[in-house]
Amino acid sequence: MTRFVEQAIARAGLAPVLPARARGDLDAVRALVASLGEIDLLALGAVADLVRASEAGDVVHVHPAASSGVQWIRDAASELELLRAVAVARVTGPIGARVGVDWGEQGLELAQVALGFGATDLTGPITRKSGDLIADDELKKVKGQGMVAASALKRREIAALVRNAGRSCEFTPDRPPPGLRGPAWSPPGEIGGGRSGPPAAFAVDAAEAGAPAEPAVDAEEVAHA
Repeated sequence: MTRFVEQAIARAGLAPVLPARARGDLDAVRALVASLGEIDLLALGAVADLVRASEAGDVVHVHPAASSGVQWIRDAASELELLRAVAVARVTGPIGARVGVDWGEQGLELAQVALGFGATDLTGPITRKSGDLIADDELKKVKGQGMVAASALKRREIAALVRNAGRSCEFTPDRPPPGLRGPAWSPPGEIGGGRSGPPAAFAVDAAEAGAPAEPAVDAEEVAHA
């Protein structure tokens, strides 16, 4: 934590949050947040991100659909109110809680920002620019890689967006990804392709996925491509 961030958290009255959570005194944290009223959003986001890093780590879990075990933040009156709700859920919620945002509702750009306000999970549709869902068996020819699942290419774009937020990305499918052969194998060109291991969750690495060096990612294009 930089001195600037530390001072901003202290000015907002949030300095007691981290030690109180460290000793498991969530009642004290909730009472403090309730007593402060309209807390500075950037200071609230900073302390929420510190709590997230300490308790939940850097992995962002990307779900094909909103799953149980995650507090999904919805129905905010504005983008700023969504970020505030994510941060409050992180700061006042249970130790190690998972807090998520749906990019299908909020847009990928705002979902990416929410990762800096304490979010740990994302969900949303993998679609074309038209909004139509990409079929699991749809293939696209990629230079130097041959035929690659179109959904895998979109996942690479989403993973790059998560990495640009300073986090790592793990896709947790509700079924094996397209082209899975047997219990523990996926073909080259898929995310995680060619490696053995349990298919319950797939961590994404740029080199492993065959992605080029980190490109600039247009969040709007990813959301609607």
